Amino acid sequence: MNNLKIKAQILIIVNFYIFASMKIKAFIFCILFALLSTTIYAQVDSLSNRLIYNWTLSPSDLNLVYADTDTSLESFQQFNPILQSTITSNYLGNLGTASQSNIYYDRQKHQTGFIFSEPYAIYFHLPYEHKYFNTKRPYSLFSYGNGGKKEENEQLLSILHTQNVNQDFNVGIDYDLISAAGRYQRQALKVHAATLFTSYQYKGYRVHANYTLNKAKGEENGGIDSLRYLGSNEYQDPNTIPVKLSDANILVQNNSFHLVQEFRFGKFAAPAKKEEKTNQPGKTGKPGKPGKKTPPVNNKANPTNIKTEKPSADTLRKNIRDERDEYPDSLQNLEKSIPKSASENKIAVPENGNGFSISHELKYNKDMRKFYDANIDEPFYDSLDKFLNLTKTYDAAYQKLFSNKISVNYRYKDKFSTSLSFYNEQLDYEYKTDTIFQQSDTLINNLFLNSYNSNSASFYLGAELFNHFIIDGIAEYFINGYKQEDSRVNLLVGYKWKTWLISLEGNYKNKKPDYFYKQYSSNHFRWDNNNLIRQEEWDGNFVIRNNKYRLEARAGYGQITGHIYLNSSAYVKQYGNQINILTGEISKKFKIGPFHTDTRFVYQKSTNDSLLCLPEYNLYQSAYYEKLFYFKSTGGNLLMHAGIDYRYSSSFMADGYMPVTGLFYRQYDQMLDDYHCFDIFFNFTLKRARIYLIYNYLNSAINETYFYNAPSYPAQPAVFKFGFAWTFYD
Repeated sequence: MNNLKIKAQILIIVNFYIFASMKIKAFIFCILFALLSTTIYAQVDSLSNRLIYNWTLSPSDLNLVYADTDTSLESFQQFNPILQSTITSNYLGNLGTASQSNIYYDRQKHQTGFIFSEPYAIYFHLPYEHKYFNTKRPYSLFSYGNGGKKEENEQLLSILHTQNVNQDFNVGIDYDLISAAGRYQRQALKVHAATLFTSYQYKGYRVHANYTLNKAKGEENGGIDSLRYLGSNEYQDPNTIPVKLSDANILVQNNSFHLVQEFRFGKFAAPAKKEEKTNQPGKTGKPGKPGKKTPPVNNKANPTNIKTEKPSADTLRKNIRDERDEYPDSLQNLEKSIPKSASENKIAVPENGNGFSISHELKYNKDMRKFYDANIDEPFYDSLDKFLNLTKTYDAAYQKLFSNKISVNYRYKDKFSTSLSFYNEQLDYEYKTDTIFQQSDTLINNLFLNSYNSNSASFYLGAELFNHFIIDGIAEYFINGYKQEDSRVNLLVGYKWKTWLISLEGNYKNKKPDYFYKQYSSNHFRWDNNNLIRQEEWDGNFVIRNNKYRLEARAGYGQITGHIYLNSSAYVKQYGNQINILTGEISKKFKIGPFHTDTRFVYQKSTNDSLLCLPEYNLYQSAYYEKLFYFKSTGGNLLMHAGIDYRYSSSFMADGYMPVTGLFYRQYDQMLDDYHCFDIFFNFTLKRARIYLIYNYLNSAINETYFYNAPSYPAQPAVFKFGFAWTFYD
């Protein structure tokens, strides 16, 4: 049996490496075959003996922030990464294309640090967002999504595999693929995001590392040539509608390595004992020798104990939660939720610990964006300059970051944490234009390269005082170098009472404009903006949260000085005066019996709509009915959600998209009307599989209306999509 398990794992690894030479559907077949082979021999294991948990690293003090294993059915139909983190977005209508959230403060959730890859940050793996695992069994999560007709198909593929080499050492791989053919001409695009990760802890030393490759490669069509084509009898097939670019392509790539190591002083608990292997279900002892009999833990370990009487709905829901291995997001609650048989094995849970520690953090990022068009003799380029080549364009921009951070930390349980850090970074900037298109011996006409160093000091403080007052804040100041006098402050002061948290939260930053806003040259754009002033931005929010009632409400006010934007010609400009932003937001999840709702409403208002235009009213509303089906003959159960999603944003003058730079710019030719989107969906949980069925843009099919995700880029019409996620334990 063990040999067969090993062979099944080898099949998984082999399938991953041969992916590049296989079609997606064939690859999926091989993956399913391998995973099913593994599952056959895993069913006899006791679920209660399995333990998996994950965490992320806090960028402020490197504390471990525990999170749930991602197995919930709630909002599972939200397959689009954009819609998972914001209500509405300005993107090109095709999954995987450049995007910009229409909610101003949502734009700061995902950042790459390279302005030319920011529009793809939502799809990329980012170092501080990465999850690390500890698991008693090799753990795999395979998910797949598909939608649309063959010629305009969208596909999503995700593979996560992680396992512990021993109780303290974990390794894993995380891979995501988005492949979209596009509804209109020249919209095909693929986004790859792959991460190798590992973590290790022994007594006072622990280390986390990940290496990531992000890549977006595809076609640019510049949008449809005219809005009058939509609904025209002459263009029933959308793939025949004329577009603005016929031969343009882009490549955006990021390579990163992130290493965090920490040595903690003081005494630490002895390493946990290894789990004892068993020969048969219900027995423990050394391999090959009889052990002490133990009572069976669940029905899968001992099928003869299956009851035919229908249990209560609450009991079935609890069983489903146990099977999904869902654990709370705090260490204290996590330990309480571990089944007794698992806790007796003394599997170690990493702790943040008490006392002093020294940590070192190393980051290396290499980013690039390329734009190439073999035919620039098109009307699209009539309004653009042609500085170097009148027939073809090949532009490239590069950025490299190498940084080190040394910190001295002090922690006391979960009540107090503070850090003093010193940071050094070196940034290399490069941009060039090739004037001859050849496979080799390319002539480089333009080449610029600059390197800069910067040094900063930062201080972090997080504390809970008298079990009620909470302080969490970080301040950073650049002492010298290119970013000299840059600063930032993030502060939260709150009061906790029972399940309520009332807080005042503020953010402040003062920084030099990004290098590429100051210096850049290509075949169509060239600027030298040495007169740009510092950008200063602050915001303050009054926030009320209640986890029990699943409620969050906030009211905020922000101010921007020195706002940088791209004007209607897609050139960099700066507004030296102030722009104010007023925001209000409420999020609430509600339940009455089997009926559930999930609501997020955002109000935002800019005092200068001509430079920073935002949709004023934004709403996401999901309502669904939950039903648990019990199958008496098999003792199995199925959890179902059936519901409707609705998204709305009010009309506004959205930013346009410039394919040549890959950046959004101000446009005043097309006002986006009020946006409405109705989706109907069904979600299912069956054992370790989750399935979604969704029909997007139901209202578009009923009313025969057309909506736009961005100027000149229509949203997709009504389309049926499906997907699933399957969890495997070996």
